Amino acid sequence: MALACSALIKSLAALCFPPRCLSCNTSLPGNTELLFCTACLAAIDFIRAPLCPICGRPFPDAVGSSHPCGNCLTNPPHFNTARAVAHYCGPLADAIHGFKYSGRTFGLATFALLARQLAPPPAMVADCILPVPLHPQRLRQRGFNQALLLARALFPDQQRLIDAELLVRSRWTEPQTTLSGEARRRNLNNAFAVTDPARIKGRNVLLVDDVFTTGSTVNECARCLRKAGSNAVHILTLARVKE
Repeated sequence: MALACSALIKSLAALCFPPRCLSCNTSLPGNTELLFCTACLAAIDFIRAPLCPICGRPFPDAVGSSHPCGNCLTNPPHFNTARAVAHYCGPLADAIHGFKYSGRTFGLATFALLARQLAPPPAMVADCILPVPLHPQRLRQRGFNQALLLARALFPDQQRLIDAELLVRSRWTEPQTTLSGEARRRNLNNAFAVTDPARIKGRNVLLVDDVFTTGSTVNECARCLRKAGSNAVHILTLARVKE
């Protein structure tokens, strides 16, 4: 009976509120799970090898094998690996923007489906999953931490590993989008803190965020986690800004 009621509710919801593409708002079939129309889905620029096995930056020529990029060789990041599902552009950028700034959380299931396109390397198997934290003031303004909601959507069977309290943003920072280069790094200096280092020591951490822009934010988070004694820090983001 419960299953029948659930199916009926879903059918009524699809009838009253037909699904639409997260990017172009085109109407979609009522039974669809992936909220992108055919054209917008085809326009999503998934990230494939060859890429840097450390920072995850794809190489533009798309030939040859994966190898460390020059920047990671000369200036190694504090994290061990970083991976993103697709480039932050076009339909995916539209969907993330709607989720992050307009509260369109109904796109989370679609983001999880897209993430299945990514096969994280074995090193990403983690002891704990941490969302990149928001400052309490920013959290009050937005009403939710998009990284936390994304982590929960991407790892439905590993909810017990997700901890939103272990890594916190200890001071207010200016939005990174208004800054560039060295200013980004200065803005984030000592902006994060681990609330219980004993729970981090010797553990492999998977840090989740929505977009990898320059890597300054996740790198500072990783620095903080490594200082607290973590064994390794891996980064997973839904998107990455194209260089």
